[in-house]
Amino acid sequence: MAGIGSNMILDKGIPVLSTYNSSAAAGVLAFRCVKWATGGTIDISTADTDVIIGVVQQNIDADEVATGKAVANVRIQGVTTLLCTTSASVVIGSKVTPTTSGGVKLAATGDVPCGVVVGVTGTIADGNLIKVELTPGMPLLA
Repeated sequence: MAGIGSNMILDKGIPVLSTYNSSAAAGVLAFRCVKWATGGTIDISTADTDVIIGVVQQNIDADEVATGKAVANVRIQGVTTLLCTTSASVVIGSKVTPTTSGGVKLAATGDVPCGVVVGVTGTIADGNLIKVELTPGMPLLA
């Protein structure tokens, strides 16, 4: 399972909030965690206590997002690629949690994990893309 390709189980097209990520100029960026927003839309995850719906699999231009008609491909279950936003030392099975920019960091006490690391053991750096098996419904870490 290490490193090559994705092992998808369930991807779903979900409408994007027209003010996604507070209308960031970059629009929707791939490999970021998302959560439910108003009207059955998605918005970027912004906290390590967010319960995520999944991980966006594509980039969508900000102008398209602003129309309120954009639909993003979201991985809800399975193995996905995620952006690491905080350097850490991980092993296979390390729990990760969302950060303020939709990426992930190593989960700690008080965080809601969104998945476990697969396919990599060692030091990961800010900006690395890592493989994570999504684990919906994990409880707050105590």
